[in-house]
Amino acid sequence: MPLETKMTKNRPTNKKTEKVKKEDLPSKNTILKILAGDFLTKNGSRQNWKIILFLVGLAFISITSSHWVDKKVVRINELQESVEDLKSQYTDKHRDLMRMQLETEVISKTEMYGLKIPDKQPYYIVEEVEEVQSIDE
Repeated sequence: MPLETKMTKNRPTNKKTEKVKKEDLPSKNTILKILAGDFLTKNGSRQNWKIILFLVGLAFISITSSHWVDKKVVRINELQESVEDLKSQYTDKHRDLMRMQLETEVISKTEMYGLKIPDKQPYYIVEEVEEVQSIDE
């Protein structure tokens, strides 16, 4: 007896199960069908279009949000550079101000106007004020 007859005798055959098994296996030209776009034009393509449009929408949202984040990162970097520049300007001006407050600097600036530090200590003029009588009396 041939092998095929022995196998069919040992197990019962069901045509429905054989059809399902053949349909479950991908056909050889599945890739060609995908490239040709059969899944978009055949029956049941409405669900495929919905999924494709959903995926395109997600891709659009993802690209848009990444561009938005990139713009924010660039703006943050610009602001950080600006802050660093302003900090350096502040330290320069603060250093100049501290130097201008030194006594030697003040003396050198005021000599141009003929002002000098006096050799004598300053003295106070104290004037005694008489008590004013009130109008009520």
